[in-house]
Amino acid sequence: MAVSLKNEKNYGLIGSVLVLAGGFLGIIPYIGTFMGAISLVGQVLILLALKGIGDKLGDDRPFRYYLYSVIAGIAGLILAVVLVIIGALSIPSFVENGDSVSLVGISLLGTGLLVLLAAAIVGIYFTIRAWRATYELTGVEEFDKTATWLMWGAVLAIVVIGLVLLLVAAVYQILAFANLPEELERSNESGTLVIS
Repeated sequence: MAVSLKNEKNYGLIGSVLVLAGGFLGIIPYIGTFMGAISLVGQVLILLALKGIGDKLGDDRPFRYYLYSVIAGIAGLILAVVLVIIGALSIPSFVENGDSVSLVGISLLGTGLLVLLAAAIVGIYFTIRAWRATYELTGVEEFDKTATWLMWGAVLAIVVIGLVLLLVAAVYQILAFANLPEELERSNESGTLVIS
């Protein structure tokens, strides 16, 4: 039985381009907030694509894992921002009262950064699992390559080369959706998918 993935291909392709544009153009002053919103729209489109793929192929892992990644990223970012703001606001009040250093403020700043790091690690872990599961379901090699480049980019993100590898992963993600066939057919004998 043939399964149409045309809409999922388009959603994923557009979403991936928006996430890439939002991520790299978001650092520009004045348009950063707008690009953040564009990136969020892209994430929603990717979720829709993975939801459709999972529903049509009978496996919700790609959607579930990617959803965990998005939730971890948003929740971690919100919590980190709150902690950093509270920490930054508490430092001047302690200095005015005669204390030279606010240990509470410094601790909150540090905790906010640790929360952000933990959220990034959890998010990347689940994103890698989402792309591996999508590769297993569709057979599109670029999904597997996306996961591999993402993993190495995350590991090496402390140096500049890691950021380049994350860019390569984003490009492979776009290529993966571009190469996603518009129709897949489930084989009755083995249960595997065959491009029709």
